[in-house]
Amino acid sequence: MKYVPKELRGNVNVSRTSPLKEFAILLGGILGIVIVVYAALGIALDLVVTSLPVSIEQKLGSLYSSVYEDSEVTPAGTALQLMLDRLAAEIPTNKDSVQPPPEYKIHIIANTRENALALPGGNIVIFSALVKGAGSKNELAFVLAHELGHFANRDHLRGLGRRLVLLAASAALFGGDSRVSGFIMNSLLSVEMKFSQHQESAADLWALDLLNRRYGHVAGATDFFKRMSKQENRGRFSYYFATHPFPENRIRTLEKKIEEKEYLLKDKTLLDAVFKN
Repeated sequence: MKYVPKELRGNVNVSRTSPLKEFAILLGGILGIVIVVYAALGIALDLVVTSLPVSIEQKLGSLYSSVYEDSEVTPAGTALQLMLDRLAAEIPTNKDSVQPPPEYKIHIIANTRENALALPGGNIVIFSALVKGAGSKNELAFVLAHELGHFANRDHLRGLGRRLVLLAASAALFGGDSRVSGFIMNSLLSVEMKFSQHQESAADLWALDLLNRRYGHVAGATDFFKRMSKQENRGRFSYYFATHPFPENRIRTLEKKIEEKEYLLKDKTLLDAVFKN
C-alpha cells in the first residue's frame, strides 16, 4: 500500500497572521499601557508638587545653583536682580500657606539664544543675548515676571517630575538603550510638549497681571514675542511640537487680555547702559 502524506491544514508553530501586524498590535498595546501609567503618575505628581515644602525644593535647587555659582556677577546681573526683587515684592501672599516665599536669584550665562529658564530653588537663568536684545526695562520685567509665574504655578517642578517619571518608566520596561524605549519616549514627547505650551500661556497671563501691579501699566508685555516673531522663520505648524506656543498666538492672547482688563499702555523705560555691556 502506497503511503500518501496528507496536506497539513494548520501548524501551531506557524501563525497565519503577519508578523508585522502582530508586532504592531503588541507595540500599540504596550504604548497604550505606558500612556495610561504616565497619565496616572502625572496626575499624582501634580497633587504632590502643590504641597511640596519649599525647604525640599531649595535642597533640590542647590544642585542647580552649584552649576552657576561660579558665574561672573555682572552689572547687568545686579540690575536684573534688583528688578526681580521688586517684582517679587508685588506677588500677592497666600494667607492660607504656611510656607515662606522662596528667594529668587538671577544667573546670567553667555549664550547667543534669547531665552530664560526657571529652575528649582528659585533659580532663574537668563541668557545674555536676551538682555542685550531687549528694548526696554518693561520688556525685561515681563520676562522675569513670566519666570516668576512658572514658580507660582510650580511648573518647574511639574516639568522636572514628569520627565523623570517618563524616563524611569521607559527604562524600567525596556532598558535605557532600547529602540522600543526610544520610540515610546518620542511618542510621549508630543504630549509633554503640549503640556508645556499650556504652562507657558498661563505664565504669560500671570506675568501680565504682575507687570500691571508693579508699574500700573503693561507696556512692553508683547515686545519680546514680537521680536521673536520677526527673527524666526518658522511656520505655525512647526510650533505644534514645540515647548512654546506660536509667538503670534501669544501676542494675540495677551492683547485680548489687556483689552478685557482695560490695562493701560504708558511710556516704556529705556534700558540703562549696564544692560548692553
